[in-house]
Amino acid sequence: MADYEIIAVRVGTGNGRTHHIAAVKVGESLFLADQIVDWINAGTHRFWVWFQNEEINVIAKAQGSSRRYYLTITDGSFPPVALLSLPRF
Repeated sequence: MADYEIIAVRVGTGNGRTHHIAAVKVGESLFLADQIVDWINAGTHRFWVWFQNEEINVIAKAQGSSRRYYLTITDGSFPPVALLSLPRF
């Protein structure tokens, strides 16, 4: 399993109440959030962010009744504040 830092996010359209991370930037590469979710859930790769001076694991969590997976941090909530604080691309 390889470890990768997520350094930026692309926020997609939301419903006005939530934020939806559509894609992430890892190094110079761009990936759809769904691909990152698949890799995390399969145990293929580990992703992390640098937030408030510490390395924090990124995880995939199912959101409420929709059961749609989203990216957040360990012990994080929805919306995923640590990821949404990253630069946009």
